[in-house]
Amino acid sequence: MIPRTIQPKNIGIDYKAAIFPSQKPATHASQLSEEQLIKIFRRFDTNEDGLLSKEEVKKAYNVLGKSFPGVRTWWALHVGDENGDGYISQNEFNKLVKKNYLI
Repeated sequence: MIPRTIQPKNIGIDYKAAIFPSQKPATHASQLSEEQLIKIFRRFDTNEDGLLSKEEVKKAYNVLGKSFPGVRTWWALHVGDENGDGYISQNEFNKLVKKNYLI
């Protein structure tokens, strides 16, 4: 006989908050404000040229602890570099994040 998994009833308890009280609830990328997006972009634009290079995007994924940063970088540039210059601008970055391609 296979044991049946008991599912908790929805009684208004945020189980993640109860287990990890110091963590804030996750914010969906589409809920970020323009100001927040600008701050995130500037954090990873290390040479302050207003563009994210391939190296800066890859470093961002490494800093965030994401798996396969090289593949994610390729995908971000493939999907997000609308003008084909090889860089992600602030506007392109905002679109990527809001479409949830980067997070």
